[in-house]
Amino acid sequence: MKNRTYEIAGILFAVVSVFVLLSFISYKPYEEPTIDPTQSINNIMGILGVYISHYLIKMTIGWAAYVLPILGFVWGWWLFSRRNTKPLSRLTMYLLGLAFLTSTALGLSAVLNSHNYDDCGLLGGLLANLFHSFLGTVGTALFLIAAALVLIRGYFSFSFYSLFKKIGSFISTFLAKQKKQFDENRKEKEKRDHTSNLLTQLKDTKELEELDEEEVEEIESVDEDEEKIITETEPKDKGISQTPTWAIPGEEPDEESEAASEPEAEMIKEETGEDQSHDVGAIQIGEEVVEKEVDLDSLKPKTPRRKYQLPSTDLLDQHEEIVQSASHEELVEKANFLVQSLQTFGVSGKVVNISPGPIITLFEVEPAEGVRVNKFVQLADDLARIMEAPRVRIVAPIPGKSSVGIEIPNKKPSIVYLRSVAKSERFVESESKLTVAMGKTTSGESYILELNKLPHLLIAGTTGSGKSVCINSIITSILFRSSPEDVRFILIDPKKLELAAYKALENHHLISSDDVDELVMTTPENAVAALRAAEQEMRRRYDVFAEAVVRNIDEYRTKAESNSEMEKMPYIVVIIDELADLMLRAPKEVEAPITRLAQMSRAVGIHLVVATQRPSVDVITGIIKANFPARLAFQVASRIDSRTILDANGAEKLLGKGDMLFMPPGSSSLIRLHNSFVTLDEINRIVDHVSQQPSAEEIELKGASVKLIGVEGGEDIQTDDELLTEAIKLVVMHQQGSISLIQRRLRVGYSRAARLIDMMEQLGIVGPFTGSKAREVLVDESYLQMLDEDGE
Repeated sequence: MKNRTYEIAGILFAVVSVFVLLSFISYKPYEEPTIDPTQSINNIMGILGVYISHYLIKMTIGWAAYVLPILGFVWGWWLFSRRNTKPLSRLTMYLLGLAFLTSTALGLSAVLNSHNYDDCGLLGGLLANLFHSFLGTVGTALFLIAAALVLIRGYFSFSFYSLFKKIGSFISTFLAKQKKQFDENRKEKEKRDHTSNLLTQLKDTKELEELDEEEVEEIESVDEDEEKIITETEPKDKGISQTPTWAIPGEEPDEESEAASEPEAEMIKEETGEDQSHDVGAIQIGEEVVEKEVDLDSLKPKTPRRKYQLPSTDLLDQHEEIVQSASHEELVEKANFLVQSLQTFGVSGKVVNISPGPIITLFEVEPAEGVRVNKFVQLADDLARIMEAPRVRIVAPIPGKSSVGIEIPNKKPSIVYLRSVAKSERFVESESKLTVAMGKTTSGESYILELNKLPHLLIAGTTGSGKSVCINSIITSILFRSSPEDVRFILIDPKKLELAAYKALENHHLISSDDVDELVMTTPENAVAALRAAEQEMRRRYDVFAEAVVRNIDEYRTKAESNSEMEKMPYIVVIIDELADLMLRAPKEVEAPITRLAQMSRAVGIHLVVATQRPSVDVITGIIKANFPARLAFQVASRIDSRTILDANGAEKLLGKGDMLFMPPGSSSLIRLHNSFVTLDEINRIVDHVSQQPSAEEIELKGASVKLIGVEGGEDIQTDDELLTEAIKLVVMHQQGSISLIQRRLRVGYSRAARLIDMMEQLGIVGPFTGSKAREVLVDESYLQMLDEDGE
């Protein structure tokens, strides 16, 4: 019944509103509402339309009355469609108020000019006369404006304060830019005048004669308004920015010429009509670092230890160093194209520095005022498409700088070989026995790690991203610097292929255990046994250090050099090439020794290098991750994997093939590196050299045999839980394979009760997991009798 009433009312409202609207449209001011047969009616709604138009327009609020039929029609549709009328009531009140204000404003115009109230209506004219009498013209105008603003602010959520604030901010920004431009122009003029005076003096000096023709032309071109900017900058962030250099290829200027050219480098600038973001001279362009090679063999001890000869870096292949970085013109052109591409997406900025490298080129973009840095991050995929690059990584912002870094891969990337890093000055001069030639930075500088300072390293990356090559680089780098008396390895390779080449180090660098029959651990049982043996060795070393009154292995080794009776104690590096496989087969047995070693083994000289291709939370657990402050991420599949290993995005944007992000211990800043590449032939040559050296003293760790619960069939079953027999009796007697039953009766936790059920499944006592239901018991009570007989 109620719905019918709403529909009828809606129809009536709509029809009446259309009638009134048509009456308004055909209204003529000269038609009077009189019933006279001789009078012609032009209103299409007849004499009733004349009456309605006369009283609603001429006698009330004038042309503002058009709001009435419009509101009436909306009300009709609202009632017909049975909607909530509360919001429409609010809108109606505001529109009626605005109509009366409009009528009064038109009436004020009529009062001041013609006294013709046809447009405003009689009521609007009376209100305008009343306000004008009391407030005057200006007061009435102010009242009407204030009333309109109140209506607008009352209905809409629009804030006038925010508008005024934005206008004020715009004016302030505009004035600041004008002042800045004025100051820049003034300084530019002062520099030009100073440069002109300086050049006049330099013409009479001896230094000017030593400059080549090209530099003279550049200096003299200042008078012709063709200055060029020559800048020299120092690196502020060794991890990201490069050292810009400007020099003539093949020449090294002496100190005098450098001193003479320094003021010129600061004063001479190019004047062009282009925008500052596209000014070639305003961009600082660095050059890829080409390091001088140092012979490692010349710095090795001349007196051999037990006639042991360290392998030479000449065992590595000699590769021609080809610097394939783009020219300055190409880099500037690319920078301008990058700025234009950013402006296409509404992001303004200017390139302030370009740092070319062997694999990527870093463009430092200074955002314009008011541009948020997260806008750059959102454009990574679009920039990769526009710049025709496989991936583009955004560093927003660069730590310690006001600019944003955009890393774009080179068209022709170079290969970073291990030889070039192993012969670098940094690697050669390092005193640590655990120095690792990791690779090169984005600028081409060699980057080394001292494993004893990390003290452990966690590596993650997809298949083919460069993990195994990185592990080979770590091992071979240590072999170049350390004898078996200095460093020993425990190698764990579940894939059985990656570290097989190092089996030849059996009598030299590899450590054996009395209960393990493999040189390189490939089974989960042997891996866990080796880890537990390393853990036991850690405890033994702590006891030895306590007796020797030393705090760490460095102090112990220093003390042992002067005391021949003390045990020679090498560093131990435990390398796990694939953690995911071990965590899948025996998660608890693997996680526990890794965690204990990572927490306590640094002082005793045991260091872990753990790699995985699946950086998920079930492989890199929270407790493992917390104890590996140094982490290395190669290319991963998703942002989630990147955050798992680095606690930050970015690894998913890497290029693969050795491209990696390194998070140093104690820092959240990421350093992009390109891993050094070593071939299998080079590894074999190094291993062959070591294997031909005199055998070292054998070191055998004591361990405990391990049997694991296998995920797949055919694996050994761990049945050493003392409650297993009790749990079997309980389950068989009740014929219910329930975890909660074991928890209640034996008063154990959920994890132990679940392990007992798993053991019984392996023994064939209960069936497989069936969801929320208890497992089926497959044996009867006769099994208990056999169990008792076996116990006797």
